[in-house]
Amino acid sequence: MTPTNPHQEYVRSRVAAATPVELTQMLFEGAVQAVQEAVAANRSGDILARGNAVTKAVEILGELRFSLRRDVAPQYCDTLSGLYGYLQNRLIQAHAEKSESMLREVLQLIETLLEGWIGAMRNLSALDAATARDGESTVAEPVAVSGVSSLYSAKASAEPESRSWQF
Repeated sequence: MTPTNPHQEYVRSRVAAATPVELTQMLFEGAVQAVQEAVAANRSGDILARGNAVTKAVEILGELRFSLRRDVAPQYCDTLSGLYGYLQNRLIQAHAEKSESMLREVLQLIETLLEGWIGAMRNLSALDAATARDGESTVAEPVAVSGVSSLYSAKASAEPESRSWQF
């Protein structure tokens, strides 16, 4: 029997216990880490490491793209899908041209997406906490805020127009 890597075991258990929202955050974090590795490899001139890091980031963006739920709100999904595709193409181009500036552009955009995702997670947590404090069920009802509802509550809105995008 081969000994297990403690880090791999930790990641495996973290993934197994994660909610879909947390899994998405983990994907964004993995993409950020992969692009940072690509930048470092580019600086050191390690073509193989840069290629591996770019491939990892492209695959993660592909997974994010694949996880979009077009049945919920196609216009948002199409926009995000286009952005993920742009990021994938930029990564490939950056690798081909050995361009640190392109890698940094992609890194900045992914970090912005991650920050937005974390902010959305905090808003959902605050909504759930407020609902629990009011003595209601701990499951949040979909709440429309400028036409956007809580997408990860147990109860879905009957009208698709009141929902935004969902993974």
